[in-house]
Amino acid sequence: MTRSLDGKVAAVTGAARGIGDAIATRLLADGATVFALDKNPPDEPRAGIVHIETDVTDPASVAAAFKTIDERAGHIDILVNNAGIQRVGLVGKVSFADFSAVVATHLNGLFLCASEAVPRMVARGKGGSIVSIASTAAFVGLPGRGAYCAAKAGILGLTRALSLEVATSGIRVNAVAPGFTRTKFIDQGLADGSLEEGWMIGRVPMKRLATTEEISNAVRFLAGDEATYMTGQTIVVDGGWIVQGIPEAPTWLQTPAS
Repeated sequence: MTRSLDGKVAAVTGAARGIGDAIATRLLADGATVFALDKNPPDEPRAGIVHIETDVTDPASVAAAFKTIDERAGHIDILVNNAGIQRVGLVGKVSFADFSAVVATHLNGLFLCASEAVPRMVARGKGGSIVSIASTAAFVGLPGRGAYCAAKAGILGLTRALSLEVATSGIRVNAVAPGFTRTKFIDQGLADGSLEEGWMIGRVPMKRLATTEEISNAVRFLAGDEATYMTGQTIVVDGGWIVQGIPEAPTWLQTPAS
């Protein structure tokens, strides 16, 4: 680690576990002061990371979290929008409540957190970096995951638009799109039968799942000064998966012909 983030203050949503935990840990290792915004307590508390109970779908909760960051650190330099949930179901069967919950967590959460971070970054006048966790699901269709695909594609659209809005303020806005990564999301899919490990690995040219550290490395790059001329971009970290796509899906995730 380079300690090149010394003096930087970072907020990472959904940092209680998985990719978010790996991102928060990586930013801390490089010297940043890190706040983990999550409505759940961390699976494994990390020394030096401040946990703030936050519901990213609730404007008041997000505003309170950033007020706490103001009080504890005085400014914000890096925002990583990682919070996300999954609900699996076919259109016509999945409930509106489940669809809305997925979109609210992924996409509304990005909007609400950026709405708090951007004015603070602009007022400070020292730029900043916003990195959002999208997915390969933003580029390809995944049967049974319409809400997830829509929300992740929305993240890419908002990333591009926001990057143009804040470019003259020195704020960079980018995204990372992970492929299949060993997390509780994947474990959930394996448990409910919507994913099979052999099926996943067979469709990844590198023939393995990503580690959370491999995703956090890409986030760290975009968050730091190594990427000072990059904005509005998405780095895909998927072992080559979306280059070849998914040839078929499990039968139960396909609507019958009649």
